[in-house]
Amino acid sequence: MDTNVLRISNTVQWIGVLDKAIRTFDIIMETQYGTTYNSYFINADKKAVVEVVKEQFFQVFEAKLRQVCNPKELAYIFINHTEPDHSGGLKKLLEIAPFATVVASNSAIMNLKEQLNIPFPYIIAQDGYITDLGNKKIATISAPNLHWPDSIYSYLQEDKILFSCDSFGAHFCHESMYNDQVGNYDAAFLYYFDVILKPFSKFFLKAIDKISSLPIDAICTGHGPLLTSNPMEIVKKTKKMCEEYLNNYPKKNRILIAYVSAYGFTKKIAEKLKEGVEKIPNVTVDICDIEKMDFETLGEKIALADAYLLGTPTINQNMLPQLYYAFALMTPLREKGKLAAAFGAYGWSGEAKQCLITNIDNLKLNRYCDSMFIKFAPSQAEVDNIIKFGENFAKAAIISK
Repeated sequence: MDTNVLRISNTVQWIGVLDKAIRTFDIIMETQYGTTYNSYFINADKKAVVEVVKEQFFQVFEAKLRQVCNPKELAYIFINHTEPDHSGGLKKLLEIAPFATVVASNSAIMNLKEQLNIPFPYIIAQDGYITDLGNKKIATISAPNLHWPDSIYSYLQEDKILFSCDSFGAHFCHESMYNDQVGNYDAAFLYYFDVILKPFSKFFLKAIDKISSLPIDAICTGHGPLLTSNPMEIVKKTKKMCEEYLNNYPKKNRILIAYVSAYGFTKKIAEKLKEGVEKIPNVTVDICDIEKMDFETLGEKIALADAYLLGTPTINQNMLPQLYYAFALMTPLREKGKLAAAFGAYGWSGEAKQCLITNIDNLKLNRYCDSMFIKFAPSQAEVDNIIKFGENFAKAAIISK
C-alpha cells in the first residue's frame, strides 16, 4: 500500500492516491498514463481536508490521513466538485470525522444529499465566502461549469495556495507528483484539456480572470501533478488555449452531415442533402459516415460545426448507437442554439425519426422546422425534395446566426 504523504507548504500536505492501472475514465476517455485522486490536508488551528478520493481507494486515503491527524480533529471538509472521483469517499470520511462540516457550493450540497442519503452538517459557500480556520482563512471562488455546475476553487490565503478542482489538471500518474519532477506530461495535459475542459472555455476564462490577480505559490489540482513550480505558467498556457478555442470554434457557416447507413439508402440521402447545402454560397459542408469514427475525431467535427444534419436508418425500432455517441459528445452549454435537423431511411415504421428529434430537443439545439425521412430508396421526385431540403436548411442556418 502506498502511504506516501507529500509536503506542499508548512501547512498543506498531499494525502491523495495513485491509480496506475486505470485505462479509461468516464467511459470514453483514455488514461494511458493512469491518474491520481488528489486530496489535501490543511494543518491549521481548525484542521481541514480539501477533496476526498474515489471510494474504492478510501483505505489508502484513510491511512495517509491518520499519519497527519486524528480524523476526529477535522473541522472542515471542502468538496470543490461532487463527481465521485472527488467525493466518493466522503460518506466514509464523515463516519470517522464526526465533527467535520462539509463546505461546498449550493449545487454541490444538493448533489451530496442525493449521493450520501444521510444527514450531515454543511455550509453553502458562495463566491467570496471566507472559511475561518483560526490562524488561516480559505476563500471560496465560484468556478461553475468546470466541468460541472457545482465547481468551486478554494484559496488558502496565507499560504497562497489554490485548490483548483479539475482545472489545470491531467490524468497522469507519477510517484514524484511535483510538476518539476515528473518529467514531460504535456500530452496528458493537452488531452485532458481537450476532452474535459475545452468545451467550457468561456467559463474557464471567467475563472482565470478571478484568480489572475491573486498571489499563487502553488496550484493543487484534482488530478495529476502538483503545480508547485511556476504554477502561473500553466494558467497562462490554459488561458491561451481557451482563447484559441473560442476564436476557432465553431467555424461560421459550417454544416456537419453525420450519418450511419445500413444498406446505402441513408447515405444517398446524405449525399443529396450535401448537393443542396452546396447550392448556398459561403457554406462549408463536412459529410461523414460515422459508423467507425473514433470519439476524438467525431468530437472535433461536432465542435467545429455550427449546424448539424444527423441521419440514421431505423433498426429494431431505434436509431443506431453511433448517433447516441454523437449526442453524448454534445453539450447544451456549447451547442445550445445550433440549428439541427434529422434525416434517414426506414423500412416498416421509422421510429429513429422521433429518437433523433427527442435528442435534438433535449440538448437545446435549434431544431429545424422539418425533417427528411424516406421509406427505403428515394425516388427521383424525392431526390429533388432532398436537395431542396438541404438548400433550405443551409439558408436557415445562415439566417439563424
